[in-house]
Amino acid sequence: MKHALLPLLLTFLTGSLVLAQQPAPRTLTPAEQRQKEKIEREIQRERQVRAEWLQKQREYEARQAEKERQRQAKKAEKDRPAPPVEKPKPADPVKPEADAQPIAPASAPKPAEPSRRERREQRRKEAAPAVTPAPEPAPAVVTPPPASVVVTPAEPAPPAVRPARPKRERRKATAPVIDSVSATPASANAEQPRLSRPKHEFLPKGHLFDPILLDPLEAQTYGSVLPAYYTEGSRYKGSIVPFAFGFAKPFYRRTTEPGRSEEIVLDLASFTQFEVYWDADKGRQRRQIMNNDYKISIIYNVRRGANNYRFRFYHLSSHLGDDYIYRNRITAPSPNSVNYEVVDATYSRMVQNWRLYGGLGIGLRKTSERERLSAQLGAYYKKPSERLARLVGGVDVKFWQQTDFRPGIHGGVGVEVGRTQNNLTFLLEGYSGFRPYSQFEQQQTSWIGIGVYLNPF
Repeated sequence: MKHALLPLLLTFLTGSLVLAQQPAPRTLTPAEQRQKEKIEREIQRERQVRAEWLQKQREYEARQAEKERQRQAKKAEKDRPAPPVEKPKPADPVKPEADAQPIAPASAPKPAEPSRRERREQRRKEAAPAVTPAPEPAPAVVTPPPASVVVTPAEPAPPAVRPARPKRERRKATAPVIDSVSATPASANAEQPRLSRPKHEFLPKGHLFDPILLDPLEAQTYGSVLPAYYTEGSRYKGSIVPFAFGFAKPFYRRTTEPGRSEEIVLDLASFTQFEVYWDADKGRQRRQIMNNDYKISIIYNVRRGANNYRFRFYHLSSHLGDDYIYRNRITAPSPNSVNYEVVDATYSRMVQNWRLYGGLGIGLRKTSERERLSAQLGAYYKKPSERLARLVGGVDVKFWQQTDFRPGIHGGVGVEVGRTQNNLTFLLEGYSGFRPYSQFEQQQTSWIGIGVYLNPF
């Protein structure tokens, strides 16, 4: 008995010593407790995020599987061959009389149109034209068979095919409107496809910002005859014939998408005024040059839908003619303020066949040489038409600080002839305001005459 209790006693003492040697659990400080709770919250949040991510992944895979199943079903339905048309069962033939002809079929099945897939195969194989049913034999007057009897036609009907889907009309891409005057407003608002890459053109046709026809100093070609010409209220004894040769030619254009383009333009012009009068001293009519103005410009045009912008830098200089100087005995040099550079910006837009525009400019010379500010506005009417001739007209108004902002008003009405971009325009025109040509711009001038205008480019 003693030997049996001894091992139990030793085991109890050993366990007591082990428990006594283990340290008691330490109580956490408040900071350690908060840190422990924070770590537990982070672990819980990470588990929740993982669970949500796994749920979304399962939902995404389910949606993809459903889409793939629908796509396979559509493909199988598309590739499924059409069920063959059951041929009518032949019935016991009716024995007609000796002189009777076979009975014609009651109604021949109408062949269906081939599908797009079959049409493509026929084009690739260069097959023969579509098969048409055989002509029906002439009917004969015989006793009609019973309703249950169906007579087989002479030739079998063509195989049935699935009806073709209606062909969708392809929308024609509308070319970007380049000419701001001749553009139809509806074409600018039409749905137009985007360009895959910008389009670059060198020496393009047309203009993003058309030259202003009624501006007396616009770079264009024209000639006028002014029989009624007044200076400071006095009528000139003769006629003034202004003539100009000029052009505005774009040499680079970039189109990013329909209705969004930019171009760089060079324009040059020479404005000459001739005087035609009767020389009483010599007893003959004389034609002499009064004045020459020269202009050169660099222009940056921008088109944004129906909005057109022109940013321009130009130089203008004025030179009296030798004959005019000799005739008027001008022996001393005169101050010439019409020798300057200007930077201006002009906006233009089509509104119901009316081109409306306005702009501001600032001179680059010293104020002691020339006042700087200028402005311009106007309207021009031209209705798009396929006829050879169409009614046009408008008014242009310019202001210069140099002439105390007295308006120079140039108006005209007439006919434009032609169906191209280089049309001829015949105008009955009039002007009132500061003198638009020569260094004598302070003079009050007015005239009435006839002019012919042409934009060569």
